[in-house]
Amino acid sequence: MGAVALAGCTTAPTVPAAAPTTSSTLASPPARSSAGVTTPPATTPPSVPSSTTPTAGSFGPVILEPDAGMTPVYDFMRGATNALTMTMYELADPTAEQILAADAARGVRVRVLLDSALEGGRNQPARAYLASHGVDVVLAPASRITHQKTICTDGTACLIMSLNLVTDDYAGTRDMAVEDSDRADVGAIESTFAADFAGETAPATSSGDHLLWSPGSEPGILGVIDDARHSLAVENEEMNSTAVTDALVSAARRGVDVEVCMTADDSYTAALNQIAAAGGHVHLYPDRDGVLYIHEKLVLADSGTAAATAAVGSINFSTSSMDDNRELDVVLNEKDAPGQLSTLGAAFAGDFAGAPSM
Repeated sequence: MGAVALAGCTTAPTVPAAAPTTSSTLASPPARSSAGVTTPPATTPPSVPSSTTPTAGSFGPVILEPDAGMTPVYDFMRGATNALTMTMYELADPTAEQILAADAARGVRVRVLLDSALEGGRNQPARAYLASHGVDVVLAPASRITHQKTICTDGTACLIMSLNLVTDDYAGTRDMAVEDSDRADVGAIESTFAADFAGETAPATSSGDHLLWSPGSEPGILGVIDDARHSLAVENEEMNSTAVTDALVSAARRGVDVEVCMTADDSYTAALNQIAAAGGHVHLYPDRDGVLYIHEKLVLADSGTAAATAAVGSINFSTSSMDDNRELDVVLNEKDAPGQLSTLGAAFAGDFAGAPSM
């Protein structure tokens, strides 16, 4: 393979809206490349899923955006009967905000945690609206980027997502959400929310059965890559981690079929060149209006086999995202989530086929 070519795409699926305007590691105003983070590195052991017995039937169908539209997410929010908690990097969706207000008005205890490190200014209108409509809303400490995107209802189920709740992003962006009702997972998300909502910046309280938390997620991400024997499918907004790049290069060199699908960004050309030179395959959508924007954060190993595993959620492939931010991925395996892995694999295959090869 040669160097990364960022030529225009002739086969990319067209969509009606512009690509999103936010990134997990950029200061305002937003752009699509990483500018680093000034928060201190994690000093605690990495967070990995536990070995407890998972709850049977723990996962709902994958909500694949933009295909599914936002109705499944809105319906999940409307379904709360007693309590709703939300951790969100950016909230600028009047419909979602009105649902939260309506939930509070009918007696649901609604608590919302919003990022302030990078998105504090853009989150202020939503914060003000929610606070004036009976929602308990706070900004997370500015010392750490809160890039996690979760919604939990009634202490029984959580949506773990890659998408921000930003109306302008929906129509043109590849994102996902999956409902997780595993008791240990929900308990871990809710207890970590309670600590974060109280202004703490400690590590996550528990990893549940399927959760991968930042700070401290790098070993878990690398574990999925290093354990791959046949294939790796990667979609991410960023490729700004030497450790991840090296792991993908190593996988390609040992014969794993490594496929990477992203939106083109000059910041990541060197890393993508390394992956291609090792035998990996990189397909890039041009970064322009009307073309699908890859915002999903997915690494899927050995799709279609009994060993299939995926980590998907909010974690970008950057040192700041894995080591410093508050982030959350769910780790799915073939035993617990075969249908969800199949959906993710099929969606990736379509995205990969639709973007030009380097």
